Amino acid sequence: MNKVDKMIFIPAYLVLLLVSLPIILFPEASQVAIGNIQTFIITKLGFLYTWYGLFAIGFVLWVSFSKYGKIVLGDKGEKPEFKTFSWASMLFCAGIGAGIIFWGAIEWVYYYKAPPLGVEEGTWQAAEIAASYGIFHWGPSAWAIYSVAACAVGYLYYVRKTPVLKISEACRAVLGKRVDGVLGKAIDIAFMFGLLGATATSLGIGAPLATAGLAHVLGIEITLGFELAIIALITAIFAASAYLGLKKGIKILSDINVILTFILVIFVFLAGNTVFMLNMGTTSIGYVLQKFPTMSTWLDPAGGSMFPQWWTVFYWAWWGAYAPFMGMFIAKISRGRTIKEMLLGALGFGTSGCVMFFAILGNYGLDLQLSGKMDVVKTLDELGGPATVIKIFENMPLGSLAILIVAVISIVFMATTFDSASYVLAAVCQKELKQDEDPQRWLRLLWAFSLALVPIGFMLMGSPLGVLQTASIIAALPVSVIVMITAKSFVKMVNEDVEKGLIELE
Repeated sequence: MNKVDKMIFIPAYLVLLLVSLPIILFPEASQVAIGNIQTFIITKLGFLYTWYGLFAIGFVLWVSFSKYGKIVLGDKGEKPEFKTFSWASMLFCAGIGAGIIFWGAIEWVYYYKAPPLGVEEGTWQAAEIAASYGIFHWGPSAWAIYSVAACAVGYLYYVRKTPVLKISEACRAVLGKRVDGVLGKAIDIAFMFGLLGATATSLGIGAPLATAGLAHVLGIEITLGFELAIIALITAIFAASAYLGLKKGIKILSDINVILTFILVIFVFLAGNTVFMLNMGTTSIGYVLQKFPTMSTWLDPAGGSMFPQWWTVFYWAWWGAYAPFMGMFIAKISRGRTIKEMLLGALGFGTSGCVMFFAILGNYGLDLQLSGKMDVVKTLDELGGPATVIKIFENMPLGSLAILIVAVISIVFMATTFDSASYVLAAVCQKELKQDEDPQRWLRLLWAFSLALVPIGFMLMGSPLGVLQTASIIAALPVSVIVMITAKSFVKMVNEDVEKGLIELE
């Protein structure tokens, strides 16, 4: 039995308590303090996240089409451990969570109300930009940020056969023996804290949507008890999945979720204004392709609108907080694939899935707004996000059925995100994890319940969950540096092994 790495496990739990308890006990003061820090980072250091996004997509494309992309994660001739559908389902469900349903349906509203690049509110230009920016924010840059760390982790785990699944180990080629000391533990703890906050963000978005959907279908009021019951249901699902492990739990749950997602998206596509969705979807993809360099570098220093800071920079930081976790998870499930297949698969499947949501769910709502069938903008201002999403689906034929599917998918999306996260957290807390092993079950279950207990504590104490989410965005700054170290470490490791004759690159 693999031993628990107490030097990571105990400090990580202490950090979680030291950060969470003051926020729960002193919510207002914590909200002000953390909000001020976030504002400083986003407004003064936003350019760092912008360059980080550019670095990520540049690195991923360079590695994919270079000699490094031909490296097989495993023994020569080894076939992929998971079939492509299941592999793509797992990485997609782990990477986007229930947020894709929420933001896919209504993110356009925020851009339509306050469009960027000097476009006038309420115009056709505003509508086209509103339909495009969500695709940009959830597109190639996001999945590139996710994928960078997968190179070093996957190479270590499946090529060098190092039985350790930790982000600190992926930095060893650059940091040397320092990863065995305080610095290495700090790297792993920083990653774990960023992941805890990022998953709390997913729960903070997904749980209210699932609650609103089920309350509508059941015809009952939303109470604290009902909200807690929904979180308990989510916890039970992902705890069971985490307990069963990667192949029997996470894989099957992800497959089910993607099938349900296709059912929902096809239903909306056929029930809504199909021609409008196709036309606006095509226009949006073209807009992003045409304006990608501008959207990726625009910080509006002269106009001072703060749009790129509060949207693009925020998103890049959010993806950055998730990045080490996703890198480790993508690497873990990619045995038997080449580096190129892993990276381009993550970019391709991840981006395509997100484009599908925004092009269909988002444009369904946008068509309601433009056709005058529903004032989505006014509804969002009056009722808030979750209720607005439910109102949008109410306009569909068999609206209650659609809302029920939305609620179920939201629950399963959250479960797949959390079971993947608890799996990786448990792996980090073990000293060793061999290729064919899962982390210890009790450790997976402990992290599964811990991921749920923190948000529940915030809800019971009336503390804003958003403060913990914001804290994770702050943690994304040092975490981004760690990810870039793994990129350099990957190249250095491969070159060292080539020089020693351990591997050959064609």
